[in-house]
Amino acid sequence: MCYFLYASLYGDIPASDYQSVQKRYPYKISPGTKHDLKLAVAAAEDCVQSDFRCTDWVCDCDSPVGQHDPDDPMIRSLGALISELAALPGAEQIHLCKTWAGRRNKREIRLKLSDTDLPEFLADLQENCLYSLDLQA
Repeated sequence: MCYFLYASLYGDIPASDYQSVQKRYPYKISPGTKHDLKLAVAAAEDCVQSDFRCTDWVCDCDSPVGQHDPDDPMIRSLGALISELAALPGAEQIHLCKTWAGRRNKREIRLKLSDTDLPEFLADLQENCLYSLDLQA
């Protein structure tokens, strides 16, 4: 079994705006609700691809997310993606978790993006915890 990094972007965002940002990054944050993400996490099995997977790696066990290095290039790139998506008109929340395959998250934490240092947040992300980032100040 493995850890997988999942994410969703909630809001009424024009598809063309979303796609113009998303295509510039190797990571993916798909449009969807927190409920959509929870269902995808619960339904996932070892090495199963999901619309809500952030990466296309075999698994995310060795992902820099949660490994306490805010200067890692992946952390910086994923943080930049989150920042750009957050700035889109209509963007309301980003949900993010690094969860063991087929398991539910044990906890949920809600934060305001404006109060969050993204590289530090991503570097210290706890496993099996669903984070909701409120994008509006």
